[in-house]
Amino acid sequence: MTLQIALFLVAGLFGGIVNAAAGGAKLFVFPMLLAAGLPPLVANATGTAGVWPSQLAAIWVFREHLRDNIRGLIGQMLPALAGAFCGALALIWSSEAAFLAVIPVLLIIAVGAILLGNRLAEIAQRLFPGDRLKPVTGVLLFASGVYGGYFGAGYGFILLAVLSVTGLGLRQANASKNLFAFCMNTIAVIPLSFSGLIDWVAAGSVLTGSLIGGYFGARLSQAVPEKYLRAGVAGVGVILTASFLLR
Repeated sequence: MTLQIALFLVAGLFGGIVNAAAGGAKLFVFPMLLAAGLPPLVANATGTAGVWPSQLAAIWVFREHLRDNIRGLIGQMLPALAGAFCGALALIWSSEAAFLAVIPVLLIIAVGAILLGNRLAEIAQRLFPGDRLKPVTGVLLFASGVYGGYFGAGYGFILLAVLSVTGLGLRQANASKNLFAFCMNTIAVIPLSFSGLIDWVAAGSVLTGSLIGGYFGARLSQAVPEKYLRAGVAGVGVILTASFLLR
């Protein structure tokens, strides 16, 4: 049990470093929880609970960008919250076999989102300039929420891309996606908490490790350019994805 807790702490530590430095904590936390012996569904739900409050610091930092438009953001957030709740329910109702079948696809989405980073938002703005995408923004936010509630690795970048074409500037979209991600995770954690899928010892250990890792990740991000950090995270993600596809 002591060794397991140590592994959970290490998973959170690496997740916190990755999240602060480049984004995509779940991409690391999930396989490390698997390696610690948790079943796939439990590892996924526990990882969601363990990294749940990780956006709070970013929300505080960007609070000035959120204050002026908070009512509009809350209304805009509703489809994403509904999607997150549906995604969590889908996870609860999934069988191990079905979940394992979609894991490679989810990891590919996560790696792509992390590798592209903020460029994903720039690509979305170029493909859908002006108000061309606004009519289907609610659908895209709902879909982002489903992905976030079901798995969630790298979904901060996906949210940023969707929000950037809703009329928000890139800086405000970046601030807003942290608020969206925190609220979506909160909504997802509620049904997961009653599902029996969360290992609370592991989740608490991951959270503790991620708080420590977040400090070192922030320092690392000051010393190493973000694009290199993202490339490194995505590279490990490619290896993890290949291991699922080739096993």
